[in-house]
Amino acid sequence: MNFYLLIPFFIILILFVPIRIEARGSFNVLERSGAVGLFIFGIKVAHEQLWLENRKIITKKDNNLESHELNIESTSFIFLKMFIYGIINKARLKELFVFYNLGINDAFKSAMLGGYVNVALLTLMTSIKNYKPTASMGVYDTISYNEKVMQFSSRSLMTISLLDVVYSLGRSVILTKKIKSSAKAEKEAE
Repeated sequence: MNFYLLIPFFIILILFVPIRIEARGSFNVLERSGAVGLFIFGIKVAHEQLWLENRKIITKKDNNLESHELNIESTSFIFLKMFIYGIINKARLKELFVFYNLGINDAFKSAMLGGYVNVALLTLMTSIKNYKPTASMGVYDTISYNEKVMQFSSRSLMTISLLDVVYSLGRSVILTKKIKSSAKAEKEAE
């Protein structure tokens, strides 16, 4: 048997076997702080804490504080947006769970706010379920009647092949160049 034929087999296997990605995020609205984590095959790849101050995002990773100003018109932001859209379109969503804890120091108003948030989240989950019908989804709520708290967290599990990631990466590079060149042409026309 020719063992060199195993090389293309493993390359094809790596390209088409789905990669299991788990994303976790939490955010405290009152303190404007949160955390984001990314796990591939259960191994932690990225974990960052973040704080929002005006138009800046302050992140902490491995005891290093960094400040990033949010510029929506920058090339890197456009590229990241296009890449995330491509990944979302190509990924197969397996699970999506949202957890929240709400309270505004009044039992009646807390219950009403919890109901409104629950309806909004279930409507969002229903629209996602129309596009990803095999996904398991859930909303878990806790209402703190005598406290002032607003905490949200989510956990999602998806699979994507390496070929889809490379395709999304190439497509986002091309679209970013097109958007920047059309914006430059519009500026020159004025």
